Amino acid sequence: MIASNERDLYELLLGLVAIPSISDSRSGEENRAAEFIYGKLSELGYFRERPDLLRYLPCEGDFLKRTSVCALVRAPEKTRSTVIVTGHFDVVDAEAYGPLKALAFSPEELTRRAGELEMPDDAKRDLAAGRSLFGRGVSDMKAGVAAEMAFLGDLSRSLDLPVNVLFLAVPDEENNSTGMRSAVSWLVRLREEWNLDYAVCLNGEPSVGSDGLSVYLGTIGKMLPFYFCVGKETHVGQYYDGVSSSLLVANLSLLLEGAAETSEAFGGQMFPPQVCLRFHDLVRHYSVTLPERAVAYYNQFTVVKTPGQVLEEMKKTAAEALRRTVAYLREQRDILRSRGALSIDETPVEPRVMTYGELERRARERTSDFDEAFDAFLKGLPSSLDQRERGTEAVSFLLDRSGEKGPMIVVGFLPPYCPPRVNTRRSAGERNVLDAVAKLKADVEREGLSLTEVEVFQGIMDLSFMGFQGDPDDLDAMAANMPLWGRGYDIPLAELTQIDIPIVNFGPIGKGEHKNSERIDLHFYLKTFPKLFRSFVKHLAESAVR
Repeated sequence: MIASNERDLYELLLGLVAIPSISDSRSGEENRAAEFIYGKLSELGYFRERPDLLRYLPCEGDFLKRTSVCALVRAPEKTRSTVIVTGHFDVVDAEAYGPLKALAFSPEELTRRAGELEMPDDAKRDLAAGRSLFGRGVSDMKAGVAAEMAFLGDLSRSLDLPVNVLFLAVPDEENNSTGMRSAVSWLVRLREEWNLDYAVCLNGEPSVGSDGLSVYLGTIGKMLPFYFCVGKETHVGQYYDGVSSSLLVANLSLLLEGAAETSEAFGGQMFPPQVCLRFHDLVRHYSVTLPERAVAYYNQFTVVKTPGQVLEEMKKTAAEALRRTVAYLREQRDILRSRGALSIDETPVEPRVMTYGELERRARERTSDFDEAFDAFLKGLPSSLDQRERGTEAVSFLLDRSGEKGPMIVVGFLPPYCPPRVNTRRSAGERNVLDAVAKLKADVEREGLSLTEVEVFQGIMDLSFMGFQGDPDDLDAMAANMPLWGRGYDIPLAELTQIDIPIVNFGPIGKGEHKNSERIDLHFYLKTFPKLFRSFVKHLAESAVR
């Protein structure tokens, strides 16, 4: 039986965590988690009598054939007003647990042995206090999903809210948001089929950091700008006749890595600057030749900037990296010439910056069977490559087809893209969320606790896809300059602009996400959180229908 009493909730959490649903792992465990959730909900009398309101939602176009799960509990009085409660059931891998990796999905045993791990001092203190449960996915975010399921179970028996509640559990939040990107289209379809009006979407990601219990009014956005650096090949013995792509990458790093101007601010919060997530050359075999091609891609957190604005900044940064590279080579060449050690003639170079969209157009102009050739190339890539690697290979293929030569830098975006979403206070729905949060604060204080109100959650959340805050044309720069757009990765742009759902996040107290110290405050989770979560949904519901 699914219920929010301590024993049932605890057993539900353990059962969900026991499934090693590592995101994008090709193991089938993400779908096993979906089957677990569906199976538990199907045991409820409400869905036995109304099986059409409990569904799998296939992730269309997903090569792993993953699926989300949704369930609708209708209000006792007919209404369109609907609160969505959502969460993801995938997790990151367990490599961080080292010798205890085999116990990562067995929280009770792992908690007993967690003292064997090298962990931060605060994690050791929490372990000694005896209030925490350790394990992969315990905090991020199966505790939230289990609590939502328990809430839905209670609601299906009481039917005491004035709104419908739609539960939505998705895979692949940790990798490419495949589950929620696909669910956006389903939300549009179900809105018409079930005659719904989405008032708010509540996520159950954990409260993180040192502030204890928090409620988050918005979520940060993420882009992954790439710089595909094309040098000029030459034998290392004639170094100054060429341009090394590694030097281009180095100059990009000096311009971007940790640069303060790449950090955004919103609502009194400062967000992390850009950081290079990967850089590597594309040399296939060893040779004494300057590496011609290399790629670097950077994490860009954003709350305000649009893809178009970021693309313009990327073009300027790429141009500056090229300028610095050429100037550096000229300076070093002149030093050697002044010493009389070498007779070096300067080779004129015309460095250029090109967007991915421009490169694809050039390649298309020079290739009569472009679409067939491009699709065949992508189909022939090893299945072991992730979407970033596939995108990089696509750029290299287009360079060959276009005939373009370096020195140059091609700029564009790689997956994933998560739009930012914040509470602007402009719509009635957003203001209703604030009213409900104020009531939640009072509930929390009656429990002898405090609640921190945070404008923007600084980790990636699927709430990014509850509509697009901006001009739909702002998305064009992303779609036109992502190598795999429409060929393995896209966002349902039309549907994304058809929904505009206020968001909020309220979850258990968790710490150590993605680390070997991942844990929740189990005492709070079992004894206090369920009633606070239920009260918050009630406040959101009452605000929606007043």
